[in-house]
Amino acid sequence: MARASWMTVPNALTLGRIVLTPIFGYLWWRHRYELAIITFAVASASDFLDGLAARVLDQRSKLGQLLDPTADKLMVLCTFIVAAATGAVPVWLAVLVIGRDVILASGGALFAFVYRGILGPERWRPSRIGKYATFYTVGTIGLALLHSMTGFEKLRPFVGALGIMCAACTIVSGIQYVASGIQAFVTNAKVEA
Repeated sequence: MARASWMTVPNALTLGRIVLTPIFGYLWWRHRYELAIITFAVASASDFLDGLAARVLDQRSKLGQLLDPTADKLMVLCTFIVAAATGAVPVWLAVLVIGRDVILASGGALFAFVYRGILGPERWRPSRIGKYATFYTVGTIGLALLHSMTGFEKLRPFVGALGIMCAACTIVSGIQYVASGIQAFVTNAKVEA
């Protein structure tokens, strides 16, 4: 039996991350920390590996361009809701990180469906600050989960420090992405005028 053309190694890894995300959230919510941290580590590793596999195996696809950011947004949504609900991170941080992702997803949808051709997905690249925001987001969640698992209170200030870095990078990268979208829209309006 032939493999479906959309089922590439990177897409399979990304789909695996999508499946693991609610499992991770449930495990953390139910205080099954050991299993939660293993699930989080596997899901985080798959995020790195799907991009690597796409480049090394030359298996980039339009579906992958949609699935990967969707899996990332789902992971952020799930982890920050559970982290805030369990008191592992402050609610304001969860609102900030989730809010930025909602704004970016809404902007992406506008450019993909309403303003086609102005700023296509092939030009949606993470900025350096956006990559830092991702690093601090994963670090904050990982350390918050480790703190929840161990109860080791000396970790708490480090969770706070990472949370502050996460917030700062989230704000700056959000502004960068919105400014980039506005610039693309304005530039296109000038070209058409």
